[in-house]
Amino acid sequence: MQRDSPPSIAEVTKNIVLQHPSIIDCMKMDIINYSSLATLIKSEIENVIKTKKIRNEAIKVALIRFSQEISGKWKLTEERISWLLKNSTVELKSDIVVVTVKQALLVDKLGELMKIASKSRFFQLTQGTRTFTISCDKKIIDEVIMEVGGEKNVEKIIDDQSAIIIVSPVEVIEIPGFVSYVTTQLAWNGINITQIISCHEDTILIVDRKDAQKAYNIVEDMIIKHRNRTTNITQEELK
Repeated sequence: MQRDSPPSIAEVTKNIVLQHPSIIDCMKMDIINYSSLATLIKSEIENVIKTKKIRNEAIKVALIRFSQEISGKWKLTEERISWLLKNSTVELKSDIVVVTVKQALLVDKLGELMKIASKSRFFQLTQGTRTFTISCDKKIIDEVIMEVGGEKNVEKIIDDQSAIIIVSPVEVIEIPGFVSYVTTQLAWNGINITQIISCHEDTILIVDRKDAQKAYNIVEDMIIKHRNRTTNITQEELK
């Protein structure tokens, strides 16, 4: 449905800021110059509202109000994430292979595949729109490939991978931002994540073997840091 009137300055300002996570991070920490930011995004706002008569001061006010909204929400979210991390553990499994096959080739063979999986120390099956991706112990990869009819039926194989497994309380299912927090820390340290898999209380990150120890150390350090931090949060606030 088409709007009868153009969006407000506050609405457009909020939408523009939400497209820039780095700005939001600065707002959370209250380390931003709102006058400079208003000048920076003014042309974007004018382009949406279709006017050249917007005052910087109006944008600045909208930014400050949105910052206050973010600060209130983020404080509680940060406390929740901190509680999750301090109650999590991390494991590292090496010698993992990621193989992707066309969906049609595997649908009728899931039973046999599960028999193979039962012999593996690590096995994850993810269904996409057109493919299945299997992340598994290197020791069973030949059996997996044979079951799908050989390498000719394999879309892609990524060898020399490792799995970082974060085991958290069941509340991880309900609390937003946990995966984002962890993966952002890894991204800042130049670590690429090949696969992200969520399995109830487990968050599984598949990374290249050369990055595995570094990634494990980063996650472990996060957990230790949050265990040493005082987290004032009630059981009600975790919901």
